[in-house]
Amino acid sequence: MVLATDDWPPFRITQKGALVGLDLDLIDEIARRANADLKVVKMPWGRGLTSMQSGAVDVMTGLAYRDERAKYITYTQTPYFKCTTAFYMLNGEAGSIKTYEDLADREIGFVLHSAYFERFDKDETLTKVGVAQEDALIDMLIKQHISVMIGTDCQVDYFIKRQGLTSKIEKTPYNPGNSVDLYLGISKKSPWSKQVETLNRIVKELVDEGFVDRIAREYYGAQT
Repeated sequence: MVLATDDWPPFRITQKGALVGLDLDLIDEIARRANADLKVVKMPWGRGLTSMQSGAVDVMTGLAYRDERAKYITYTQTPYFKCTTAFYMLNGEAGSIKTYEDLADREIGFVLHSAYFERFDKDETLTKVGVAQEDALIDMLIKQHISVMIGTDCQVDYFIKRQGLTSKIEKTPYNPGNSVDLYLGISKKSPWSKQVETLNRIVKELVDEGFVDRIAREYYGAQT
């Protein structure tokens, strides 16, 4: 089972040349229960999706459901984690974004190939600045190269706290209120696509058993 992945703390963290994190603990256990030999291949998120489309890799974690992705990815039925979308600005400025309409005429940083929420994803009237990873967005925000950044709270909040930036960056009052459910996805061209029901069962078991909650506490609890 070949996993395509990239850095996205605390889900995927490069540490001493190796990838660790919530997603790695999860996929290790999924592979163990599925009697699979796991191979982890680090690559940019967009390349990972392209590799899923071609069948060059088997699975990805941390996937939000999108219809266009579902053409070449089978999602497990049970999401293993739930996040929400949030907008972030420098402290003292966030109060200026109270509604979606307040985003107009702002330079908004986002991560390329990410799915946030449909209105934003399809909005071509906004000024969007795409980068490869979230940490680059935070640096751009601090240096005022962008005025707003969008992110997934379960990742951005962790990163801001870990980097000691809570006194510099805050969420805007406007929040789309959406749920960003994270799934395991299987390439429809992968041999593992024939074992989707097995993977569905394993993911549901891991959620129901509290396995995911337990490993999540290990990563998030370390920051409290």
